[in-house]
Amino acid sequence: MASRRMLHDYLTLPQTVYILCVGTLINRAGAFVMLFLTIYVSEELGMGKTFASYCIGAFGLGAVVSSLLGGHLADQFGRRTTMLVALLGGASALIALSLITNGWAFMGVLFLFALIVEMYRPASAAMIGDVTPAIHRPQAFGLMYIAMNLGFAVAPPIGGYLASRSFQWLFWGDAVTTALYGLVVLLLVKETLPTRRSSDRVASNPRNEMESDTPLAAAEALASLEVPDESPDAGNVGRKESHCSSRSAFRQISRDWIFLLYVSCSLLTNIVFMQSFVTLPLYLRGMGFDELQFGMMICINGILIVMFQLPLTHLLNRWNRDQVLLAGELLLAAGFGLTMFAGTAPMIVMSIAIWTFGEILQAPYKPTLVAEMAPVELRARYMGVFNLAHSMSLMIGAPLGGKILDHFGPNILWSGCSGLLLLTTMMYAFVFRQHRNRHSGIHP
Repeated sequence: MASRRMLHDYLTLPQTVYILCVGTLINRAGAFVMLFLTIYVSEELGMGKTFASYCIGAFGLGAVVSSLLGGHLADQFGRRTTMLVALLGGASALIALSLITNGWAFMGVLFLFALIVEMYRPASAAMIGDVTPAIHRPQAFGLMYIAMNLGFAVAPPIGGYLASRSFQWLFWGDAVTTALYGLVVLLLVKETLPTRRSSDRVASNPRNEMESDTPLAAAEALASLEVPDESPDAGNVGRKESHCSSRSAFRQISRDWIFLLYVSCSLLTNIVFMQSFVTLPLYLRGMGFDELQFGMMICINGILIVMFQLPLTHLLNRWNRDQVLLAGELLLAAGFGLTMFAGTAPMIVMSIAIWTFGEILQAPYKPTLVAEMAPVELRARYMGVFNLAHSMSLMIGAPLGGKILDHFGPNILWSGCSGLLLLTTMMYAFVFRQHRNRHSGIHP
């Protein structure tokens, strides 16, 4: 009975969600370049570990700008158009990267690649928020995370094999799968940007979607709304225009201090999480493992997510979200802390498995909370700011982790990661308490 109910929750999601998940699966299954980028730059281009981590930082800088730009474009000109520009343009940039052998030129084009391709993230997340009722958003974002990690489970061993033959194959394979995702969007996805009419109806609806905590209440709150796709939008109250100017959007977001603190917490978490593909491959390389062995070990992350994300999301959707997110943060702290004691392949796999379960607990609920915090006409821009946590973690976390590993060694790196996550757990607890107070009418 429980499994049938879980299956029903996922099978009744809007069609757009499934299409985006298929496109993401294709794209992530070929996401070879970033996974092996530090090894490629440090060894193939001969630029060293520190320069390799700076390249990841350059990608992060481009992604920071792209997150804000992508959110703005998706709210102003549409989610579909923004995704097409990002994916098809990103595929072209990957081809250019495959031809560059100068380290500094490579870093510059890598920055441009991030600036283009990362625009699809806030647009895609906003599209899911547009078409999915609030009560089912955790399942929708959870299914998207499954698609991402099913691709990630496939990419490392294939990428490791390709890299052992020729690194050029990594760039071409990544370009092809990125372009295929663009083709999926072009042929199968309709625009979901809420119309002015739907936003006006949201503004006049006396119920906030945060209050629609049962399927029946959600259905009643959504029944009168209208967006140009197969599922009604359930945006927040109090907004009367479907499009805001950049200045108005900036003013609204800059005043939402609870949301900004939530993004800051996510940034600190992601700075640690980035070490899994920035410094972890370098650390394992120093221990004598080759690219293929690293690929086989890290793919346990994707395998576990594919196996457990759906049932755990269904089970945990009945629990308090704050507690689930905090438990996930503690598992991340334990897993990354254990890395400094992992001297063998089984111990490394165990540490990866522990922090993977922390990732599983957090993945569907982080963007769900953003979709609930955001006014409907600013949803993509809120998602864009939230995506800064990912982008800035590349820009800051990659060079910082590389420098710590290079100058202070792995023990300082992994113990520091664990300590930072414990601090972030306390910060999250404060944010969740303030968020509850806001929606219960209690002012701190």
